[in-house]
Amino acid sequence: MAENTALNGALTVIADIRTDWATERATDEVQSVLARRQATAGYTLLRVGRPDGETGQHALERLAALRPDGFVLSGCGGVADIQAFDVMLRVTEAEHGIEAGSIALVAEVGENAAFVLSALPLKDVSRRLAAIVFDGASLTQATASQTFNTAASRAGAPLLLARATAVITARQAGLPCYELLQENTHGDPQTARDIALADGFSGVIARNAAQLAALRA
Repeated sequence: MAENTALNGALTVIADIRTDWATERATDEVQSVLARRQATAGYTLLRVGRPDGETGQHALERLAALRPDGFVLSGCGGVADIQAFDVMLRVTEAEHGIEAGSIALVAEVGENAAFVLSALPLKDVSRRLAAIVFDGASLTQATASQTFNTAASRAGAPLLLARATAVITARQAGLPCYELLQENTHGDPQTARDIALADGFSGVIARNAAQLAALRA
């Protein structure tokens, strides 16, 4: 669940179906979520993994038929992944008679370190690209590093580099950048948000209802 995303000033819900997003079971779960959304609410996005081949294309077509507002592409490695996903969404929109470019795309970075190493800018890569989300927990796992380097009394070096890269890359492209809170955020989520804002992020994304309630208090 996200607070104050770029897509809408209202609450935007991100349905995390990544673990089984390509299955029909996930489609059934999403249908239930979308059926409960209200016209006055913000957008509903679906968090999916990087699609691969025909299986991924067919899964996207099933999910798009339910008319979500967009997708969060987790594990995004940069320009090539965004462009490939954009093409698949274009095919999907044409298949279902959906207005071209109307399905939004949010790139979630962190799990794939290729994003941090890439020098390619995101500006004008895809007209549907609405925002960048940074997942620090996945980044530290991918780099076998620690969130906090106790010996140095500072955040882990890979995390510092990746956070800065995400913010700078997003700003260069004229896109908002949001930080995904860790599951067990140390301290108050409001403090985590203040830190993120001071570092140049546009806001934070809550992982659970408790974090969201704390942010909205």
